[in-house]
Amino acid sequence: MPLTAIEQILKQRMGLHSATVGSATVLQAVERRMRDCDMDSIDDYLQVLRHSATEMDALIDDVIIPETWFYRDRNPFDAFSAWIKDKWLSHNALTRLRVLSVPCSSGEEPYTLAMCLADLGVPATAAQIDAVDISRGNIDKATGANYGNNSFRGSDLAFRERHFVHENQSYRLKDEIRTRVSFARANLLDEAFLHRREPYDVIFCRNLLIYFDRPTQNLVIDRLERLLGGNGVMFLGHAETSLLLERGFTPLPYPRCFGFERASAPKQDVATAAATLPAHRLTKQGASAPARRTPARPYSIGADSAVTVPEPEPLTDDAMLTEAFRLADQGHLDEAAERCENLLQRHSHQANAHYLLGLIREAAGNVQAAETMLRKAIYLDPNHYEALTHLGVICRQKGDDAGARRFQERAARAAQRHPLKEVAE
Repeated sequence: MPLTAIEQILKQRMGLHSATVGSATVLQAVERRMRDCDMDSIDDYLQVLRHSATEMDALIDDVIIPETWFYRDRNPFDAFSAWIKDKWLSHNALTRLRVLSVPCSSGEEPYTLAMCLADLGVPATAAQIDAVDISRGNIDKATGANYGNNSFRGSDLAFRERHFVHENQSYRLKDEIRTRVSFARANLLDEAFLHRREPYDVIFCRNLLIYFDRPTQNLVIDRLERLLGGNGVMFLGHAETSLLLERGFTPLPYPRCFGFERASAPKQDVATAAATLPAHRLTKQGASAPARRTPARPYSIGADSAVTVPEPEPLTDDAMLTEAFRLADQGHLDEAAERCENLLQRHSHQANAHYLLGLIREAAGNVQAAETMLRKAIYLDPNHYEALTHLGVICRQKGDDAGARRFQERAARAAQRHPLKEVAE
């Protein structure tokens, strides 16, 4: 089948696992390119694709439809700024910060990182931001640094007043920010990607791995690990975090940022290590139970007296949900799930509790249960952007292209019509 052959070419060239976006999406892109090439036969188009690098680039640009904006999912950028302030500036005053954004799409992410550094007072000469994407069209748009209203979402747009100039119907990024980022067209899957690259202190690679199968995901993570400096940090998308947790990375101490650093725990003997295995090591069969400490006995003062320990005050709903997200951020998914389940027993209308449980169920390999929880979340909150986006990805993975498009469209409307809400700060 010509379409199957084209999907294989896309997988070899850019790692795209067609099941994640759906064959219908690939076919639509192929049909658009065939019309542009004035071709009627998909067999003829396949032959052109095999021999034309230019047409290969054009198809990749058509398949990749970037959905991004400045400060998208703000928590990772807040965490980046906090890490720079708390860790980098105090320990690396004489060292130049190196940051990688891959894929950089149309430039909103690396420019956001540049704005973060500028707002912290980090001079342009003290940091280098490399932004890489496989799409020539994305790189051309990014280097142009001219953006429409769709690149600015949410209620906090003060950064736009500081760093952009309004011209006609668009916004032009000021040179002070634009020149902080170096753009290049490259393919993360090419072995040459690693050549002559010095280690990076920060790597942003968000929402790319969900489009790959597991072998390709492991290949990409291997390469990113080789590029990450010893004390560096890496940010992934919220659906990709298990890939680093499985490799001994630990979450950064900032809420819902999905950022990680290499674990640096001291060596332990076998018995101690077994007793402290992280609870986030999940398998498709189920989750490992978190280690439980034996409760301490009341301290005895005399034969007939003991200190009375008062019962702790029960957590409020908001506090329990916040605790659940904190535990999930730290990788303690079993305990986070327990908090969510206890909360839902008390009040079943908590959309964010259903959302978090959906992420936890997916991490454990139970996609069906994840979908059920996410659908409950959007039933309770029809504008729950994160749940809508995640359901779109699950539908793609199941081959339900119509369902995926429906959820993506709903997510886009939710982002445009309502300020993006933070979940359980």
